[in-house]
Amino acid sequence: MDTTLTTSLPADFDPAAATWFPYTGSPRFDYPIDYSSCVVAADPAIGRIDFLVRWAPNSYCHYHRHLGTTRATVLEGEQHITETRELETVHKVRRPGFVGTVPDGETHMECAGPDGLTMLFSTHAPDGRLFEILDASGEVIVAATIAEFVTTHDAAGAGAAA
Repeated sequence: MDTTLTTSLPADFDPAAATWFPYTGSPRFDYPIDYSSCVVAADPAIGRIDFLVRWAPNSYCHYHRHLGTTRATVLEGEQHITETRELETVHKVRRPGFVGTVPDGETHMECAGPDGLTMLFSTHAPDGRLFEILDASGEVIVAATIAEFVTTHDAAGAGAAA
């Protein structure tokens, strides 16, 4: 794997055969959280990861910010995204085929449309830091590195195989 970001899945990758790691909400969050992710390819030593995320219909992922250069590709469904900037909040709806670059450090919320959502994220983070989960005030709840993300998904796969 090199540092080139991708916008498509490898021909031999089968999402149905992948190990998906689920995330759900808790009383700490006032929005419905229901999504899962799987690693497509990763090389933590050079700060590279490609991963899929799929959302249940009308569900969110955690409020967060990416910490590396990230290409985002909508594969299925609609992505409803609210980007928070210093002097504005922007709401966008993205459909299958959309490809864009997420600015490093931009905070945002993502929500699936009524039919759910599947996206491919391709990230290069030379320092290995992948993203930060934030509370409503923008304070960091937890930070994730590429190595931790891969290890968590590997462990989930090992548990599923046992």
